[in-house]
Amino acid sequence: MFDKCNWGAGIEYGYSLPLSRRLNLDFTIAVGYLGGECWHYKPVDNCYVWQKTVQQHWFGPTKAEISLVWLIGRGNVNKRKGGDQ
Repeated sequence: MFDKCNWGAGIEYGYSLPLSRRLNLDFTIAVGYLGGECWHYKPVDNCYVWQKTVQQHWFGPTKAEISLVWLIGRGNVNKRKGGDQ
């Protein structure tokens, strides 16, 4: 069962920039690697017919994200704008 699995690994980095007492702007970027077999099929007479099996390996960006975060709850605030204590 596991002799034909695809697999991947990656790393992610994030940074949170305080905008106000209850708002942050979060930035995230991730890169990763994916490897394994891929099966190619072709539709023939309402059925998919196997054409070939190829090994694929890919390395590159997997995520880029910018999020606006609202801090909720009592005491869950940025002390000052810019995050200075």
